[in-house]
Amino acid sequence: MHVDGTWGAVGNAMIRRLLPVGLLVALPLLLSLSACTADIEEGDEGDVGDSSEALTNGSCKISRTAILNSVGGVRKQAIQRAFTWWDAKVPYSQSKYRSGYRTDCSGFVSMAWELGTSYTTANFINNSGQNHRLASYRELVPGDALVRRSGGSGHIVMFLGWNDAARSSACVIEQASTASDMQFRSRTASSLTSGGYKAIRANKFRNVGASPDAPEEDEVDDDFADEEEADTGGGATCRSDGECNPGNNGSGLSCTAGRCVPGCRSNAHCPGIKRCVSGQCR
Repeated sequence: MHVDGTWGAVGNAMIRRLLPVGLLVALPLLLSLSACTADIEEGDEGDVGDSSEALTNGSCKISRTAILNSVGGVRKQAIQRAFTWWDAKVPYSQSKYRSGYRTDCSGFVSMAWELGTSYTTANFINNSGQNHRLASYRELVPGDALVRRSGGSGHIVMFLGWNDAARSSACVIEQASTASDMQFRSRTASSLTSGGYKAIRANKFRNVGASPDAPEEDEVDDDFADEEEADTGGGATCRSDGECNPGNNGSGLSCTAGRCVPGCRSNAHCPGIKRCVSGQCR
């Protein structure tokens, strides 16, 4: 013990002679901050937000009314619940709760989907948050979500619709970070792809169509099932008009015989100032 104590005293004296006074004062604080960072990166949750992608963000061109009118049932309820936090400007926190849900990104989606508990991005990316993975972004319907997970941390946003017909950016609502809190904005599709975001859907949405009058996703619209194959135009496959017009983005397409083809069933399906007249945008 005498040797250890002597060495400790000598060692401390040597450190004090070698290091500047300012650094000695700051050293305990630096060590403390390093420990906090390690806890975040190595924790089970690690939902640290996404303020690093500020340059990929823009404004959403779809109004809240249009978004809500593009869906029905539990999807509409989920989006309405999401906007309650936006309206209340709920601040981001990994430790605080609101109405039983943690006020970070994954807690926010858990609340909007009314899952009964606050899941993490680790749960959502592994399909263990009462959700399942979609094959591609093209399957996204308002109320679905996009999640990433890497290096022990992650982020998740709720999808509200495509911001343009080219699907170059998506309207989202999210509990973003401690720096920016709740956000209703757009994110470029390229940044979502490069960021490793995966499209996911709540299990409760599995059989819910994209619009109030759309057929269920596991069904084909029988009114158009006997159309000639030549009339399908070889468009993308679909099971509802919502898959051709996510978020009522005015693409001028409708789902006919399982394909997205030129046509419409409502004005929301038509671009610009055009209106739906006899099934065509004019």
